[in-house]
Amino acid sequence: MGPVLSLVIADPQQLLAEGLAILLDAEDDFAVLGVAHDGPGALKLTAEHQPAVLLLGAPLAGSALTATPTAVQAVSPATKLLLLAGQGRWDQVAAVTAAGADGVLPTDSSSRQVADAVRAVVDGTPAIVMATKPPWPSHDPRVDLRVGTLSNRERELLGLLANGWSNRRIAEECFLSLHTVRTHVQSILVKLGVHSKLEAVAFAYQHSLVPIGDRDVWDRHSA
Repeated sequence: MGPVLSLVIADPQQLLAEGLAILLDAEDDFAVLGVAHDGPGALKLTAEHQPAVLLLGAPLAGSALTATPTAVQAVSPATKLLLLAGQGRWDQVAAVTAAGADGVLPTDSSSRQVADAVRAVVDGTPAIVMATKPPWPSHDPRVDLRVGTLSNRERELLGLLANGWSNRRIAEECFLSLHTVRTHVQSILVKLGVHSKLEAVAFAYQHSLVPIGDRDVWDRHSA
C-alpha cells in the first residue's frame, strides 16, 4: 500500500460533507483530517493540516470561484484542489480550471468516483467528470484555428488525457518514451493557449473535441 493521502472536505451541506468524509476515511489509503461547512473554515483547516487534497463544494467559493485556487495555494502550496460542481455547470468548470484547480466533479458523483479522482489529481492526472454537453459553440473560427495547429498525434494524446490517462500510461500503451509524451503535451498546451493538462481537457470538452459521456475516466486505476 502506498502513502496515506490526507484530505479536508468542505461543503455547505453538512450531511453531504460528513457522509463523504465517513466513506472516504474508510479507504485504506485516505485519512480525512477535517470537515468544514463554509469557506473560511475550509481555508483554516487547510492551513492547519496541509492536506494532500481539499475537496470543496462549489457553493462555498461563490462569486470568488476563480480566486479560490490562489487562496488555497497561499495557505497550503502543496494541496490539490478538487471541486464539486453542479452537473452541467460548465461555466464553473471553465472558470476554476483556468484559475488553477486540479479537478472538477459533479455533486452527484459516487464515492468511488470521488476516491479515484482524489488519487488522480495527486498523481497529476486531469480529473474532469461532467456528463452533459457544454453550451459553447464547437465551430468558433478562433477555436478552429488553434485546434487546426494540432498534429494527429497531439489530437490522439489530447483524447487520452481527457480519458484520465497519465503521461506514463500514454507512454507505455502508445510505445512512446515518457520524454516524447511530455514534449507532445507541452506542445498541446502551447497550441491551445492553456497552462495545464486540466485546462487542456476542459478546453477539449468545452469545444466538443472529445465525446461526452462515453469515456471511462478512471480505468487507469483498475488496469
